[in-house]
Amino acid sequence: MSHPDSYHWLRIACTPESSETEQYQLMELGALGTEEEGDGGGTNVLAYFADAESARAARAALGEQIVVTFGESPWEDWDRSWRERQTPVEVTPELTVCPPWVKAPAEAKHVIRLEAKMAFGTGSHESTRIAALLMEALDLQGKSVLDVGTGTGILALYAARRGARLATGFDIDPVAGPCLRENLDLNPSPGSVPANFYVGTLDALHPPAGFDVLVINMIRTETWPYLSDLLARTAPEGRLVFSGQRVEDQPYWKPWLAQNHVAIETEITLGEWWGFTGKKKPEI
Repeated sequence: MSHPDSYHWLRIACTPESSETEQYQLMELGALGTEEEGDGGGTNVLAYFADAESARAARAALGEQIVVTFGESPWEDWDRSWRERQTPVEVTPELTVCPPWVKAPAEAKHVIRLEAKMAFGTGSHESTRIAALLMEALDLQGKSVLDVGTGTGILALYAARRGARLATGFDIDPVAGPCLRENLDLNPSPGSVPANFYVGTLDALHPPAGFDVLVINMIRTETWPYLSDLLARTAPEGRLVFSGQRVEDQPYWKPWLAQNHVAIETEITLGEWWGFTGKKKPEI
């Protein structure tokens, strides 16, 4: 199949929280593909269009205030170029996430292989790093772990690697299903119990099911409506690992922790992101 000699692109400004929505809107406006860019000073989305007319229509629909730059560039094989740019991601000193076709570093202790998918990350975000570090501070050997909003399944897979007797992850996004199936196939767990996943809600679990550790890597506004249900799914003296919180969210948590007899054991801040492990104490 032939392709044009050039393609058109535009770069828009967004926030980490709005990136997924902006990319979806760009695809609706005719983008052939999108890519999130972040350099610590802000977040952008780069969108690619087949012709000038499509790019102009998208610019007009978005408005000048959101479009940072735009232009035309020579065509290239994006699939090959993207694959050649992929490198292992050191999530923590103990955990490395690696594309299936890339050789893992020799010093990597735990390697999880997955391919980046639209709307799902590869472990590079600070919130995933925080969650993994908090998990490493816990003894997961023989424990039951529930990963809420699992995405690519990184954290549930990691729980299985760290000796959990049960590592379950779920996500409400139906797009996650095929991705999770693929990642299970890419990450067999010889000598340990494999993770298991489902697409659905917390209500799909059998009512009495309680877990030793719950891992919740979601922003506060997504987490808040389910706090009572999450607490109810936590075994007596179990742990709740919360990540994906902004530093400015901390004051919201203190009253809830005190009211529900949850004590912070460990907390980590990376950049503007914060997470903590809370221990569920018996009510007095």
